[in-house]
Amino acid sequence: MPKKSSTPLNKESDSPMAPVKVLHTYLSDDELEHFKQILLKRREEVLLDLDILRSSLSEESVEDSINSNYSMHMADHGTETMDREQRFMFIARDEKYLGYIDQALERIRNKTYGMCVKSGKPIPKKRLEAVPHTSVRIEFKDNRKK
Repeated sequence: MPKKSSTPLNKESDSPMAPVKVLHTYLSDDELEHFKQILLKRREEVLLDLDILRSSLSEESVEDSINSNYSMHMADHGTETMDREQRFMFIARDEKYLGYIDQALERIRNKTYGMCVKSGKPIPKKRLEAVPHTSVRIEFKDNRKK
């Protein structure tokens, strides 16, 4: 007797890890518009943050070239390097988040928003309110962290 797999199978392909066909959303057009507005507002905030972070890096670069004639204590140089690396990390994080927002907006356009891309089941509205860019139900988010 063959051993049963604990991995859920996609009924269409009967293979583990095959993409689940996402069904149309269970949300009304008004609810989709509500989430679209939330996502657009967050997108605007992230773009503003990115502009601020990028401009601070540009300004710092100009200041570095002006102050290059002056000696700097090693500890000060280390602190500035750490701050610059932290800004790059924040930029990368915001760009990744922006990608998630754009994907969620695309799912709204496709009328698949609110459906789990892993299971095809509806994502509860409470989760969508808390994490509007999500594409998976909470049980799949928890499995990824383990």
